[in-house]
Amino acid sequence: MIGLLVVTHGDLGESLLKSIAIIAGEVKGSASVGLYHGDSPVRLREEIQEKVKKLDTGDGVLVLVDFYGGTPGNEVMKLLTTNEMKVLSGVNMAMLLEIVVNREFSTDVEALAKTALQSGKESLQDLNEVYNNLIAKAGE
Repeated sequence: MIGLLVVTHGDLGESLLKSIAIIAGEVKGSASVGLYHGDSPVRLREEIQEKVKKLDTGDGVLVLVDFYGGTPGNEVMKLLTTNEMKVLSGVNMAMLLEIVVNREFSTDVEALAKTALQSGKESLQDLNEVYNNLIAKAGE
């Protein structure tokens, strides 16, 4: 199974995994790493590397970070030269759900990442606009 690591500021990654478990059940083969005020980026990078090695059972690891340009993502990128992993930024519930539901049926980390990225993008909606369009269609 493709491993799943969520790296974020604070408890966000842990909370996202707990929230996905409410929808999809226990999220096996996953972990989170959080960066807290005063933490060393070097120690964060070491913890990420340890988790990636533990999670990689042969099918690769998909690493999701909270946003591009932040310390969690920057430290993950420093590991790309020495670790086999696919990294995506902008983690959200839709991306996580896509991964959790589909990774048991796939060993292609690139394809799973592409699907997750698309799902994450599609979940970003202006709900006022969606609502107004639904009301307009209902009135036709």
